[in-house]
Amino acid sequence: MSIWIVGYTEARINGSWHCIDFFQHDAKGQLHLVPCITGQSYAKHALEWDCGMQYLMGVPDELSEMVRKECTGADGVLYGAEEMKWHDWYVIEGSWFERVDFSIPEFCGFFPRQEISKLLSHPDDFDLDVEHMISVEEYQKLDAEAKKAYQYYEYTDTAGSRAIIQEFYQAVMDRFRAYNRDVSWREEALRIKLEDVRVLILES
Repeated sequence: MSIWIVGYTEARINGSWHCIDFFQHDAKGQLHLVPCITGQSYAKHALEWDCGMQYLMGVPDELSEMVRKECTGADGVLYGAEEMKWHDWYVIEGSWFERVDFSIPEFCGFFPRQEISKLLSHPDDFDLDVEHMISVEEYQKLDAEAKKAYQYYEYTDTAGSRAIIQEFYQAVMDRFRAYNRDVSWREEALRIKLEDVRVLILES
């Protein structure tokens, strides 16, 4: 069964949660909330592997008014509130956005020299196949002739889970910065820190 996830960015302001996602008008002039992330199984797995996404039992506490509105069905029931209907909630805490370090490459190991040459010559048309990468330990076990076919390389897949995570990170940071940028100097107490932020993920 295919799944679909939608992410909503909230911040605790003056003790209560508020949605800080963006809005846009569609072709008919209707105003819509723009989630910070949407995707299918691959996106969910990326969030689970790299973002410390935590499963919530039932629905989140103290939902913001906007997220509650977005996630309430035509029957007036909040998604996930009824066990018979398949909706699960997850949360990614704002502390993850403070810790994440994208300077660390996604893959480190020995790749075939020919493949590295193709990547460096045609970076827009070629990606390394990580299935062909061998570890340092595996490389050391090769004989001298076999080693000539490999070269150590640090690589981040431009279309893999890291790309999803980086786009997600940027989307949330854009919302965080936009909110603080809009706060008047007279309302300094309303500024938020990343520790005040959370992303709620709804799976359906």
